[in-house]
Amino acid sequence: MLWCILLWALCPRVRGQCDKSPDSSMLNISVTYNLPTFIANSTIQNLVTLSGVIYVGAVNRIYALSPNLTKLSEYRTGPLFANESCDQHSPGHTGKLDNHNLALVVETIYDKGLFSCGSADHGVCRRHVLDDGASPKTVAEDVYCFADYRYRRLPGEQNLVATPAGSQVLNVESNVIQFFVGNSEIPDLKNESGTFPQLHTLSVRKMKTSQNGFIAFSNRWYLDLIPSLRGNYYLRYVYSFHSGPFTYFLTIQQVSRDSQAYHTRIVRMCSSDLEIRRYVEMPLECICTSKRRRRSTEGLKVFNVVQAAYVTKVGNDVNLQKQLKVEEGDDVLFAAFAQSKPNSPEPTANSAICVISLKHINNLFKRYMQTLPAITCCIKLMRTLLDVLSHCKHLFEYRLEVTQFVQRLEYWSKELTNILVTSITVAQVHGRTVAYLGTADGRHMQVKSSGASPHVNIRLDTKPVSASVVLRDPNHPDGALLLVTGNKITKVPLIGPGCGQLTTCTSCLLSSVVTGCGWCDGRCTRANQCPSSSVWTQDYCTPVITKVATATSHHVSICVFWHVKLGKVKKYRNIF
Repeated sequence: MLWCILLWALCPRVRGQCDKSPDSSMLNISVTYNLPTFIANSTIQNLVTLSGVIYVGAVNRIYALSPNLTKLSEYRTGPLFANESCDQHSPGHTGKLDNHNLALVVETIYDKGLFSCGSADHGVCRRHVLDDGASPKTVAEDVYCFADYRYRRLPGEQNLVATPAGSQVLNVESNVIQFFVGNSEIPDLKNESGTFPQLHTLSVRKMKTSQNGFIAFSNRWYLDLIPSLRGNYYLRYVYSFHSGPFTYFLTIQQVSRDSQAYHTRIVRMCSSDLEIRRYVEMPLECICTSKRRRRSTEGLKVFNVVQAAYVTKVGNDVNLQKQLKVEEGDDVLFAAFAQSKPNSPEPTANSAICVISLKHINNLFKRYMQTLPAITCCIKLMRTLLDVLSHCKHLFEYRLEVTQFVQRLEYWSKELTNILVTSITVAQVHGRTVAYLGTADGRHMQVKSSGASPHVNIRLDTKPVSASVVLRDPNHPDGALLLVTGNKITKVPLIGPGCGQLTTCTSCLLSSVVTGCGWCDGRCTRANQCPSSSVWTQDYCTPVITKVATATSHHVSICVFWHVKLGKVKKYRNIF
């Protein structure tokens, strides 16, 4: 090895004659792993966890699973006759209805509980009491319709939560339980749930202390699409999250009422508001340029429709902190975008991952609001959503629609051409930020940094990976993801399912800080899989002669590739 280093140093002319280093990202994507799974009787639609138990919302079933995916209990939600549903009223339908799980939400203020909102219940949710302080209960033991029934035994409209068009239901708990709900509006959507009531587009409601329904604080508890747009305007709520004092939604919608182009918007509301007093939204898109500079237009690609997202703390990943100019405790948004078909919200198989700090988003909102005239009462600049009142009730209210795009340079688009990313989760593994991606063709990918290639790329199923993902024990060595494909849940370790996909020593060592893999007898393995008579290493690869050429009658050029981990900083170098 020393001779190789000296040869390279003494013969600088060799440098220009050597090829690039061997491919360090080679993965054998045909490798399969035996991973724990759970198979439901029907399509799984939502997944949450509470106190170590996994709750699964599927068509006609709610399951409770143990951490190893063993079924603990189940609750049948359908099929239902009209008089069996929570609203006890389904005009235009006399047979049984399948009950699709529209939302699954946990709560911990009053009891440990679960809300399951089904299509056959026409917006009303069921509450499952899981632990009332006296003893734990099964998912089927204590269940009731969560609504107070009034005129003609119909639930009040504040108890109508979720819609078959798609809903984002976010429980924000402080001293009370508040549900922030975004209900999608999809024109010409086929409805298989009978005559479904038209629910409010965006709303906030509080759980009653009597625990038998929700209450609206005032008549300003919702915003709706303006009447001329209802049924004629595409609006889909994709993701919701809570950060600091704010609640956020990500949407896909038409650029304007007269446009057939589509884009993504980020919506922000104040979590402490019991009525919608402070609302602001702005467009967000992910861009990719060949120059890796935001102002460059060379090779510009715009990814306009968000498919999945995940919010997490930036953690102790120093590189990510520097890149985003944030601190360890700051929240960041990772989002998987796709390019849409022309004049359509439907995504194509071209994706990119963008990341943006919530601090930056809030600064942009603040900057735009400060450019407006002095606020004497309120700002009302909404083109698509209608406020219930035409006047202001409080000082410094705002309902503001920003029209200027926020562009984010892609965090990772390498190897995502011809791939539609359908799910994303992010976790810290040994101080490194790892993105976990699911795809429309049923694959699961893991990649540890913005410039890296995946160190895991396995097929879970032929069905798409759902955006509903559970991250279990991220700070534990046995941390794992629960991924949904159709009616199947697969448990995948955060450090990866194994090392067999990594076919070169270089790719093995590059991933070792996350996967725990090392090189042994010409293959990538974990330490306990390497025979005691062999050497297992995470520090270096055997030098490889990649090229031998006669330069002159007196000189021979030898190109040597050597991969070695340097010191505690764990950098890599290539030597030729």
